[in-house]
Amino acid sequence: MKNYRSYKKVDPVYFSGEIFFPVGLLCAAALISYVLLYFIGFGFAVFFNAALAWCGYFYFYYYGRSRAGITLEFLAGVFLLTAFLLFVDYGVYALVEYQKTALFNGLYFSIWLTILLGIPIVYYTHYFGSHYYAKVRLANAYFKASFSVYHDRELLMYIDSIAFINSSKHLISDIKAANNVPFYSEEELAEMETSSKYYHLQQSAFSGLIHIPFGTDSFEISWYSIIEDQYYKINVPFPFDKLQLEEEKYPLNESKNIRGQKIKRTYLHIYQNGGFKLYNDDAVLLDFTTNESTEISEEEKNEKIITHQSSHKYYNNKEYFYQLIESIRKSNNIQERFELKDKLTAWNLEFSGLDQHHYLEITDTTFGNYKIEKEAAAEISPRYLPKKITFVYRGSYLFPWMKLHINPQKLHHFIEKVLPDDFENRVSFSLEFKENNPKDLLFTISSNEKKVVFTDWEIEIDEYRKKEMDEERYEKIEDDTKRALLKEGWDYVFAKNYEAAQKNCDALQAIDSQYASAYFLEARILWYTKGFEICYSKRDYFFAKTEHEPPVHALIYNSYGCILDRELRYEESLPYFEKAVEINPKEPIFVCNLGEMHYKLKDAVKALKEVRKAKLMGYESEMLAEILENKGVIDLINH
Repeated sequence: MKNYRSYKKVDPVYFSGEIFFPVGLLCAAALISYVLLYFIGFGFAVFFNAALAWCGYFYFYYYGRSRAGITLEFLAGVFLLTAFLLFVDYGVYALVEYQKTALFNGLYFSIWLTILLGIPIVYYTHYFGSHYYAKVRLANAYFKASFSVYHDRELLMYIDSIAFINSSKHLISDIKAANNVPFYSEEELAEMETSSKYYHLQQSAFSGLIHIPFGTDSFEISWYSIIEDQYYKINVPFPFDKLQLEEEKYPLNESKNIRGQKIKRTYLHIYQNGGFKLYNDDAVLLDFTTNESTEISEEEKNEKIITHQSSHKYYNNKEYFYQLIESIRKSNNIQERFELKDKLTAWNLEFSGLDQHHYLEITDTTFGNYKIEKEAAAEISPRYLPKKITFVYRGSYLFPWMKLHINPQKLHHFIEKVLPDDFENRVSFSLEFKENNPKDLLFTISSNEKKVVFTDWEIEIDEYRKKEMDEERYEKIEDDTKRALLKEGWDYVFAKNYEAAQKNCDALQAIDSQYASAYFLEARILWYTKGFEICYSKRDYFFAKTEHEPPVHALIYNSYGCILDRELRYEESLPYFEKAVEINPKEPIFVCNLGEMHYKLKDAVKALKEVRKAKLMGYESEMLAEILENKGVIDLINH
């Protein structure tokens, strides 16, 4: 594959501010040349530029060198730099000549300016254009894919290469398997935290964004399985027509031509006996249960074994490593897991002890990942056995706060214990969580009235997300409690059971002393039980208690306006309605109430203005209709 070309990332191009440093030096040199030309003469200006070129190039040329002998190369550099400085100074020279003689050669000056500005413009145009073209060329030659490679960790594989190949255009994908996934001993795993342990146990051999050539016609993979002591090198035709390409939408600040196209996340599973499966959500692309092995030398095998062994800490010891190989070969675990990946079991899952706002994300024995609602999980359906169940709480955002890691091999053994030989392959999983301690879980497997407790699982809790979730749940429970008490309190008010309403009010203030709606309720109870004067005398108290919640604060002002209206004190009520509208101008009833006060105060223009505004906001009432019908002029006889 030496003659094949893979995707090479094009580094982003930026207009660097560093260019202003040499430009600034040139401007400073030109300014000094201008002074010398104007006041002293041409010869001094030339001498200054030659001296500047000598000193500047001397520093640049001899920096870091032990000797500073004058060479022909150095002199040539000084000459060229002097010529460049004098060329830049031509504009200064033309300016001085114009000031002294009033003569100006427009042609020469235009040629000078074109060269001086044109060269950097052409350079940067070419620079940015080449970068853009290179990215467009890559987007037309390769498409993107998030790619993951998995294999049974006990196969102890050394992956040589994985490649998607377009043989006609000599293009190849950019997959580089690092072969650095460590194999930890049981003792090392036991010392790890749950999250670290399962990160390593479930770690992919490769995961990342790759670039696959358009028109890929073959797929090649080679690996050495230490446990099997077999080397496989397989090249098979690739079904490019099965791929469903879609436009890449991100990043948004790049054009469609540069973003290119992509396919859905693609998975490669490598099995024993040279088998592998390549697939994504759209289709199974390649699926081989077995393949013929290829002969390689003992030297090559040993090299791969040593490389694999060196990636481990415990098994870096040669004796321990070969003991591991022997124990794996004697067990039947790899074959059991291989058979389990294709085994469908009709199962359902029910859980209790957790908030109802949860749904599940399940990773199964095929490395498949899917989301399922609690109700759907409770329905019996043929599924692959779960390896990991993530519990996600729906709050203000999604909280994936708890993971249940399951050993599917042992789960299958337990299922075989539960299921009678003559019974259909159906089983139920029951998870009973304790609210205060989710890790205190009872996992029950049942079928045909036969039950067994399953214990080969571990729970991993993200404490940070759990804390956030608990805080949000507590706030929601508290908010629901406050809303229920408030509603009940108003129901008591409407039923004129003011004593019970006051108890609800006190309970609300005990839960949250800053709950503004409780003070609005208290103000209304005070009015109904103690009368206008006492309620009015405490207005400043209620204003202060509701100030932090503008909607309720506006409601309190409107309420006092209504109280004064009931007392026929229209002039005094007007500022309260105005304040309510000022605080919450989007509430049409406040606007209409303000219009009503102007109506009762015989200000027809303002009354009509306010009620028309309220009507445009969608508000309707008998008073609004009356004011509009009377064109803002009140009928005092009927009032």
